[in-house]
This record gives sequence, C-alpha cells and structure tokens, in this order.
Amino acid sequence: MDLAHTIMSMIDTNPARVMCRTCKSEHNFKPKKGAKEPGAAVEKKPRATRTKAADKVVSVEVEWMKQINASTKPMKPYAPTGAFSAGDKLSHPTFGEGIVQKLIYPNKMEIIFRNDLKILVHAGQRAS
Repeated sequence: MDLAHTIMSMIDTNPARVMCRTCKSEHNFKPKKGAKEPGAAVEKKPRATRTKAADKVVSVEVEWMKQINASTKPMKPYAPTGAFSAGDKLSHPTFGEGIVQKLIYPNKMEIIFRNDLKILVHAGQRAS
C-alpha cells in the first residue's frame, strides 16, 4: 500500500523522516522496494518463462498405442484366475485392450489401457 507522506526532514536531497498523512505517525523514510533513488521508478526483473507440465507429460493413449504396436505377444483374454507376466497383451471386457506394465506381488498387476492405468488382480505367483 502506498500511502501519502509529508517530508519532515531531509539529508542533502534525500528525505530522512516522513509523517504519514493517514495515521499521523512519524518514521524514517523507506524507499520503494527495488528503487535505487527516492522517486525513481522501480525496475522490474523479467520473469523466467515456465514450461507447462502438460508439455512434458506423455498422454496415456499415446503410450498405450506405442506399446500395443511394439508388442509381438498374442492377445490373452483377462480373467482374475489367469496368470500374466509383464509385457503380456490382454483383452478386458470393460476396459478393452491393454498391456501389463508391472506385477505387484503377490497377485496384482498394473495395466495400461487406452484411457487409463488400472490395477487388477490375477492368479499371481505361488510363494515357495
């Protein structure tokens, strides 16, 4: 907030003490932040441009398409009792075609579908 002040005393050509016209209090003169001399315009530093997070993020659909086209494995139908491994292609009745990204011990797997990542159950590995 820039309030009006009355100069009470000066040192050379610079104000030393001022009085606030709003509250009538007296204090030492404080120049605006960034101003080198009293009354000088405040220099603004140019802001660094930010890169948008959306520019860096690859959409799920693009990643899904890349992996589906690169996979040579046959399509398996999804069943909770089926056993899958990372890289397997599967067909889900609700979510469509997907690829197993990783297995989560003991019986879950992360699958990338066209629109989303899902975690589904499967038969998993037996503990020995």
